[in-house]
Amino acid sequence: MAFKNIVIFDLDETIVDSSHRTPNNPDGTLNLPKYLEMKNRKNTLKDGLLPLAQIWKNLDLSENYVVVCTARTWADFDQEFLEIHGLKAHKILHRNSDGSENHQKDHHLKRKWLRKILNLKQFRKLPAIMFDDAKPVIAEMRSMGLVCMNAIKVNQRLTA
Repeated sequence: MAFKNIVIFDLDETIVDSSHRTPNNPDGTLNLPKYLEMKNRKNTLKDGLLPLAQIWKNLDLSENYVVVCTARTWADFDQEFLEIHGLKAHKILHRNSDGSENHQKDHHLKRKWLRKILNLKQFRKLPAIMFDDAKPVIAEMRSMGLVCMNAIKVNQRLTA
């Protein structure tokens, strides 16, 4: 399959309205210890969708390689949420479930994960765009030459 683009989505406060269970630090990054306390199936399935979710749903998956790049520790109910809402991805990048990455900042992890994907031969020359809500992540992605849109601003424009 020959893709034309790579489209990368963060989840929390980018695609998913998880504000009821996603405590953030003042700089917009996730307060991981508090988040982990609130992470369970019941709370996750109460999450809603933000306007960018419709953009994702409308993407042609035969032309766009869709990547989820989230600082979440992935659970079966996260996948269940995506399936319930018709959100399909080719690749999901997330924290290890063993907690070994919990000390690392989101923007460092996302850089490491995405560098591996974007350096693959089949993807090296493809245009890539990312949507994220955290300023440190946006700055880090832009510093590595990736087009990274501020999801908060995009979602606001989509509702205007």
